[in-house]
Amino acid sequence: MILFTANIFCMSEEPEIFPEESFDDLRRAADEARALAEMKSGFLAMVSHEIRTPLQTIYGMLELIAQEEAPHPVLSMTKTAKNAASDLLGVLDDILDVLKMDAKKLELDHFEVPVRLLVHGIIEALAANNPNAKKVQILSEISPDVPQVVTGDPRRLRQILMNFAVNALNFTRQGTVTIHVTRSCQSLATPADGIGLRFSVSDTGIGIAPEHRARLFEPFFQAGPTTTRKQGGTGLGLSICKRLVDLMNGVIGVESEQGAGSTFWFEIPTQEVGTAINKVSLPDLDGISVLSVDSHPQGSKEISNSLQSMGAKVESCASYEEGVELARRMPFDVAVVDQSLPDGLGIHLMQELFAFRPYMGLIMYTARDDPGLTQSLKTLGAAYLTKPASRIGLGKAVDKAAHIRSKPGLLASGGGEVRILIAEDTESVRDILNRQCEKLGIQPVFAVNGKEALKLLNEKPYNLLICDLHMPDMDGYELVKTIRDQETRTGERLPVIALSADVMMAGRDVFLEHGFDESLVKPVTLGQLRRLLIRWGLLEASELSPGGVRPSRSAQYHSAKVPPALDRECVIGQMGAFDQSAIEMLENFVRSTDPLVTELAAAESGHNFMKLAETAHSLKGAARSACCSQLGSLAAQIEMAALDERPCANLIVAAVKEFGRARKEIANLTGDAKTAKQA
Repeated sequence: MILFTANIFCMSEEPEIFPEESFDDLRRAADEARALAEMKSGFLAMVSHEIRTPLQTIYGMLELIAQEEAPHPVLSMTKTAKNAASDLLGVLDDILDVLKMDAKKLELDHFEVPVRLLVHGIIEALAANNPNAKKVQILSEISPDVPQVVTGDPRRLRQILMNFAVNALNFTRQGTVTIHVTRSCQSLATPADGIGLRFSVSDTGIGIAPEHRARLFEPFFQAGPTTTRKQGGTGLGLSICKRLVDLMNGVIGVESEQGAGSTFWFEIPTQEVGTAINKVSLPDLDGISVLSVDSHPQGSKEISNSLQSMGAKVESCASYEEGVELARRMPFDVAVVDQSLPDGLGIHLMQELFAFRPYMGLIMYTARDDPGLTQSLKTLGAAYLTKPASRIGLGKAVDKAAHIRSKPGLLASGGGEVRILIAEDTESVRDILNRQCEKLGIQPVFAVNGKEALKLLNEKPYNLLICDLHMPDMDGYELVKTIRDQETRTGERLPVIALSADVMMAGRDVFLEHGFDESLVKPVTLGQLRRLLIRWGLLEASELSPGGVRPSRSAQYHSAKVPPALDRECVIGQMGAFDQSAIEMLENFVRSTDPLVTELAAAESGHNFMKLAETAHSLKGAARSACCSQLGSLAAQIEMAALDERPCANLIVAAVKEFGRARKEIANLTGDAKTAKQA
């Protein structure tokens, strides 16, 4: 209406003055148009919701029927109906996206996007549902200069590329469909503070007529009168893609020639990870144990690296069978499972895990785009995550899944007193573990070596044994072997947790081979100990949470070239707060460690390498548990030199000097604590 009015003004040398009533009519018409648009959006949203609710019930019932031992014709009809229900859910998702965009309520995420994993996941999903796989290959070409990870919305980028690729497969009878990613943008100017990426999907299909190309990105447009009947779809997909690219401040387009294939492309501004993404606060997964079941090596590596960078402990395997075996052996907090496994479906694995580990959080993390699968996962209380999620997206999903269920521990269920036995020969480490347990409301029993621990185990039952590996008289390896030999006669099994300062001991193959059920690597944080006790049913998830401020992963000491001898943030992570109890622990560490430092020099001067290795090992565990990481590293080097029978006088001098630094910093803490209390 405004354009029409402007044209009238241009046709007349002396603009005609419209009466006020005409402008009132225009305003009323505009208001009515807006009201009608809002009414339409509200109606469509209501209808979509009303259809989705019963449809999810239908899908769930169909899935239950599919699990019954029904005749083959019934199962075949059930599968067809499930696929139809899944397609309809996809159509509803498209409609809801359009409504959000119309209402300007669709917002993009700004996370990490692993570009190569994104493309691989799309190809994997397409390959699983490619009816013409023998005649059409799905390929990828990613330029070497494309960053490994950029910033953006991984879910929406996947949505655009998947739409392009599905369309290409639908209109390609033979040849190839190729996903390209390059930094060579042709329509988008390179942003001053980042880079530009060009994504495109090329096919060798039937091509598109010139009169249709200009309208492809219009809502509800179909390229040809027979498209809807032959290929299906609402005609909303490309329109949604255009709007999404617009929201990304990008450009979208198509190049095609009838009979010679098509190329759909879009270009967006982005940034390499390492600038803006560092400002994102990642979830703290300290102490959370995750089982990852993914048969693709790169995908499994991405999951492990991402979750471990946030503090989680991850055990990975590639098959259904191994996943069941690991979960029966150890109560993980969360299982992250792919749908496509070499020996079964991920949904079936999750159903089995739920049967014997009902308090384990479950996440389906898959490249398959199946709206109907969401309903199946709801019955298990499981989350559905589409590959590739950003690191923060995966971390948040794991964090939520780990806390969504509260496992009824022995304390809460009336199972009597919780008995935990800790075998550890270093006094300062025993002191730290005792204080941590007290904060969690548990009073542990301590043994100074394997023989004493075995005697205590034979006197009364315990719920859990935490056992150091290197102890005098009987070490942890011999202790757990003796326990397992006894259990072959009794039929019982005591959970035994390996406690070590050796990070190599954290590997699953290592601790399982020796008979341990899990491992704790020194220094053990309060959060790690708490999560371990929750996993084994000895502490409620709603019990006391660690107090104090969590350590910042990005915090660094900028004020000094030499790092402090004492890592205060590590202490907060261990003890929950840097309070008087933490200071008492550190003072006890100094008292009990002083003799060890003296013994180092005596053993080295007497060339007693065995004694030197034992003393250095004790010092290493004590220092790392007290968050004196520099001293712990020196002790580890001395231990390795002693085992190789190499001279290490210079290392011992450095260790004595470092212990002096640590003692001085800890001595100054009493004044700090008093000042803080007065403040």
